[in-house]
Amino acid sequence: MSRMNSTNTAAAAQSRTYRLPLILLLAALTTAVWIARGYNHPVTLAAGVLLCLLIFLGFWALGTRLQGRKKAGAAMQGIAGLSGLFVSSLFPLLLPVFELPKPGGPYAVGTMERVIDTGREESATGDPSDKRRLVVRLWYPAEAAEGAAFEPYPQEMKQVLSLNTGVPAWLAGHWDAVRTHAVSGAPLASQQKSYPILVYSHGAGASRYQSLFHLEELASRGYIVAAPDHSYMAAETRFPDGSIARDPGNQALLSAGESAELIGIRAADVSSVLDELTRWNQTDSGFWKDRLDLVRAGVLGHSDGGSTALEALAADSRFKAGLNMDGTAYGRVVESGVSRPVMFLMASQTWQGMQAEAAKTGQTGPLSEYYRRYVRHVEQVYTGSRSDAYRVTLPDTHHFSFSDAVLFSPVLAGGRPAKEAHAEINRYTLAFFDRYLLQIPSPLLEQGGPHGTGVRFEKRAAE
Repeated sequence: MSRMNSTNTAAAAQSRTYRLPLILLLAALTTAVWIARGYNHPVTLAAGVLLCLLIFLGFWALGTRLQGRKKAGAAMQGIAGLSGLFVSSLFPLLLPVFELPKPGGPYAVGTMERVIDTGREESATGDPSDKRRLVVRLWYPAEAAEGAAFEPYPQEMKQVLSLNTGVPAWLAGHWDAVRTHAVSGAPLASQQKSYPILVYSHGAGASRYQSLFHLEELASRGYIVAAPDHSYMAAETRFPDGSIARDPGNQALLSAGESAELIGIRAADVSSVLDELTRWNQTDSGFWKDRLDLVRAGVLGHSDGGSTALEALAADSRFKAGLNMDGTAYGRVVESGVSRPVMFLMASQTWQGMQAEAAKTGQTGPLSEYYRRYVRHVEQVYTGSRSDAYRVTLPDTHHFSFSDAVLFSPVLAGGRPAKEAHAEINRYTLAFFDRYLLQIPSPLLEQGGPHGTGVRFEKRAAE
């Protein structure tokens, strides 16, 4: 027995000998990957979280290694304790309990969810008998109800965080304390007989919930917003029957043809949503009948969702205007252009960065071609538009500025306060759709905002 105990003790000591070098090696590798990948917000957040864990584990390992040396061990235990306090204080800074901005419109916000059977083939599963289904979330102007409970922030966004940054979803458990400003099943507002429609398309690997700052604001201003999860192109879509559709996470650098095919599927999803809204307006006796103003319908989206909005605008004449937020264009819209009003609302870091990369000579490979194609397609659609076209570049913004992600962590926010960027995005979105769906003129679309704001405003009037 004593020999066994001494053997175990020796093994434990040997384990402690290798523990600290291993942790230091992991920290070095984390830093190396961070540098090699180049600075970007998702990598920075993931690296920051991992380094915090490694710092704590490093001090713990050093303390256990020196535990036989009383003075050194006591000192290291104290240092380890202080490092634990330091690291634990960093987590609330890296991933705080955030607040969504309160919608600024005259209406309360209601929300509900439906599942749509499109009748189209589901190509993602490989089963020819499988039909494509969409989970659709709606936000709408609602009757105010004092004391009504707001919906919690959706659990799906934890998976979006994990898929796009590498941060484990469980580290966002404190988001359970976050509340939205929408009431489930609230009665539709009675101030108007019907309300205009906007269909929103999310980015690749994201979610119908990705931009609640935006969608709740639009609903509070009198728009009915329908946002589908593009099944197998969203981080995680859960259907009522318990089945789950997940993004395989391999869409980063597809060829132009592959991208056009995916955007075509997404654009068909958007039209399927409008088909379903039309059916509800005609037959839904309980809630939606005659309450949807289908003559005034627009489409918008972010990233791949912005490309989807352009393709849907070109393919489906029921959409009267389209807004592309920080996306390029793929599919028929690149060749045929659009004959209805369009706006590109761009992040300065994205658009200027893409232009700089596309202008480099002597660069080859898929990534260089992607940069050139991104810029070329935006230019083709903007300059080839047969209706009013806008290109607005917002200063000190990046790709995630158009989503709730910049509220998740100061690392993701970038150089501009998140709420300031969100307010400007909302202003331009409302000005555009108010002008082209409701015929309400906006000085913002004539002048591009007050001088000195740093906004780059470009407009091509219809010929």
